[in-house]
Amino acid sequence: MIRFAFTAAILLPAVLVQAQTAFEPHTVAYALCVTNETKKLAQVTPEIAKDLIIERAFAACKDEETGGKKILADKGMSASAIDERFAQVKKFIRLTAPDDIDRQRVNRVPR
Repeated sequence: MIRFAFTAAILLPAVLVQAQTAFEPHTVAYALCVTNETKKLAQVTPEIAKDLIIERAFAACKDEETGGKKILADKGMSASAIDERFAQVKKFIRLTAPDDIDRQRVNRVPR
């Protein structure tokens, strides 16, 4: 699951604001939060639908998203660039999370 967060950061286009890269810490922290929440929810029995897991993970990390957006705005990044960055992260997560959820479920250890 962690590999997906770093892959997301690599694949996201860099927004050129004061030489910021796609590895901006607040964006990566948000992706890691969503990844960790997705992992936890994928382990729940009875199983939750994949799309619901993803949306719950986004909701659980709302504070990280809000905080990251505020810090980026304080650094001078435009609101549209910030929204685009987080939209790209969410899009990538929505594309890759179903496979990660399946892997978590396959590797789930019965309790």
